Amino acid sequence: MKWNDENFIHRRTCMLMVTHACNLNCSYCYEAYKQNAYMDIDLAKKIICREAKFVENSNEFNEIEIDFMGGEPLMNFRLIKNIVEWLEEGAIEIPWVCFGTTNGTLLTDEVKDWLKHHKDSIILSASYDGTDKMQFTNRGTEKHNIDLDFFYHLWPNQSLHMTISKETLPTLAEGILDIQRRGYRVDVALAQGVNWTQEDAVLYRKQLSLLKDAYLNNTSLMPINILRRYTYISNLPTELDIQNKWCGTGRHMAAYDVDGQKYGCHMFTPLVLGEDKALLSESVDWSSLELTADNYCRNCVLRNFCPTCLGFNYKYRGGIAIRDKRWCPMVLAEAMVATEFQVERIAALDRLEKEDAEYAHAALSAYHILKSMNIEKNQSPYMI
Repeated sequence: MKWNDENFIHRRTCMLMVTHACNLNCSYCYEAYKQNAYMDIDLAKKIICREAKFVENSNEFNEIEIDFMGGEPLMNFRLIKNIVEWLEEGAIEIPWVCFGTTNGTLLTDEVKDWLKHHKDSIILSASYDGTDKMQFTNRGTEKHNIDLDFFYHLWPNQSLHMTISKETLPTLAEGILDIQRRGYRVDVALAQGVNWTQEDAVLYRKQLSLLKDAYLNNTSLMPINILRRYTYISNLPTELDIQNKWCGTGRHMAAYDVDGQKYGCHMFTPLVLGEDKALLSESVDWSSLELTADNYCRNCVLRNFCPTCLGFNYKYRGGIAIRDKRWCPMVLAEAMVATEFQVERIAALDRLEKEDAEYAHAALSAYHILKSMNIEKNQSPYMI
């Protein structure tokens, strides 16, 4: 059925852990329990039918996204191919689309040919970490060269996903601009579980500032997601000022492991946590407003700008709400440069659209709060 890409607010995400296996060993990988385990095709179909029925009976959702997860999902291409063709035959009666993120090294001619014929039913996003040297540094293998043109021609609006490791941070701007000048979009995220320091944050600010200047000087380049973010930075918390939950874990999404067990998202599965610590979906009240409330952050001006992943919090710190305080100076660097970029960009516009005006107001408010802060001198939680 017709898929409405703008209707994501009413979308249920069904994550299928189609394999625990991967052909690479990336330096920042958080999946500590890889093994040669694969989901059965019939089990995948049962799960999808169950999720589709849930959507049909829901007042909140009206469409479904089926995410093929791993490991490296293309290691179970047989399942992906079977499920997509089964869905195309009308297996469920609600709008659907399939999605997967891949390292891109298993795109054989056979796989490419099949994807070309089914590009409207499945979208693949590539993980790609910058220059060849950055790719090799993070991937730890010679298998780092992938056919980016293939992804671009099939799904031109889909961004590449770059992970910033401690080792590639010094060439971050170079790596991003190298990708973008070749015509590709890119979204960027810091590696989790890394001992980020104030010295790293100073370097991060410099690298983001290089990108800021490049985007201001060349408006044909799409600014990375970090600099486009709405800079909601507030000095004084209110009783209603609840810390943001940054994803739909447990409510808008569910993850099913290779054996069919259900989890809030893939971060709570045995692949990430091991069998003993994996957290089944029904063991958590995902609707609780206190789920993401870290008291340490309550009075921090960045409390609702700072991203947090419930799964990483649980994996590395044993509590769903407990944020990584080593991220604090890195997030301060992001907030500073994002604010500066948005203020400078909007100041250069001849005419403000409604969205620009909203961003300008938020950026100016944030700028007045952040202008007196210093990454090397201020300690988190950041307060005025």
